Amino acid sequence: MRLIFILLFFISLESKAQYYIMAAPNVAFDTKLQDTKNLLGGTIEAGKYFGDVAVGINSGWWTFDRKDFYQELMATFPIYQRFSVSAAIGYFYYHKDITMEYDFNYTVPLKKEYSFVLSYGAQSAFGDTFAAYSIGINKDFKIK
Repeated sequence: MRLIFILLFFISLESKAQYYIMAAPNVAFDTKLQDTKNLLGGTIEAGKYFGDVAVGINSGWWTFDRKDFYQELMATFPIYQRFSVSAAIGYFYYHKDITMEYDFNYTVPLKKEYSFVLSYGAQSAFGDTFAAYSIGINKDFKIK
């Protein structure tokens, strides 16, 4: 809940600012196909651009179990042209556990404000690390 208030604070800082929202399902590549509960997850992220750096709230599910819901504060930094790196820290509410994440991203521009974001990421929680690939759809927009 506190992370949502932080996002609202960022939104209130500047008029005519550029924001984004992204939905991204993910597939764990180190999980067997038969383990359908732990194979798939997904996130929704909303945030704001500060120059080339994006800061947002990432909400998602580690697995298909609804108890595995978490929220993170995520920052994404450009590396080179369409490549970027993300770092996040968050919290699992049901499990009362901290999570940390890093992602390597490649952005594929589509029409106007849309893009695909291909990511390899690793997230740690529960004494384990979950590595996954994800393909997100990103939408940029301005609030006047």
